[in-house]
Amino acid sequence: MAVGQRSQRRLKSGWRLVLVCGVIMAGFGLIYGSHWLLNPWAMPGRPGLVGYWQGEVTYGAGDTRTMVLRLTDQVGSGDGGPEIDGSAKVCAAGQDATYEIYGDTLNYRGTRYLLHARRADNAAGLYLGPLDGEWDGGDGLTISTALIRVDPDGVVRSTTSTDTRTGTTTSDTVTVCFELRRASAADFDTACGA
Repeated sequence: MAVGQRSQRRLKSGWRLVLVCGVIMAGFGLIYGSHWLLNPWAMPGRPGLVGYWQGEVTYGAGDTRTMVLRLTDQVGSGDGGPEIDGSAKVCAAGQDATYEIYGDTLNYRGTRYLLHARRADNAAGLYLGPLDGEWDGGDGLTISTALIRVDPDGVVRSTTSTDTRTGTTTSDTVTVCFELRRASAADFDTACGA
């Protein structure tokens, strides 16, 4: 009789362990399921906002540069930071630029977003400002940005003025709009001759 009771106890504690493990697994399933339910633009297995993108940016007459962009999902990372981060490269003769990218979607589907582009240096040149964009839900991004001019002394200079008589605002900051198409990790890795 004592042997039978011992086996029953082992059987009961085995089922308890299975039940506890099942509850833990269901909890993880709910956490990750709700993550993708609340952020469908980051869902794996289908085209999303996250991934690799490539296109051309026209900085001015005769100055078209290749841009590659890598976006990753940071929602739920627990740090209270941006939903999206990544990096970008803009390739130009004599002035390749690498950026750290971070920002947030502006709507549930991720079709509107605002990203910030941060450079490691202040070398003289023309650089990307904040990236105000739209995702078509498939393989295309449309981005608008005000280019930032850094003078040889490392100072960012911009002049914006409003004519009080007409209410017209003028700025010497160039705003460009461009499109990026879905690309691959190899496109990103080999951009700018890297």
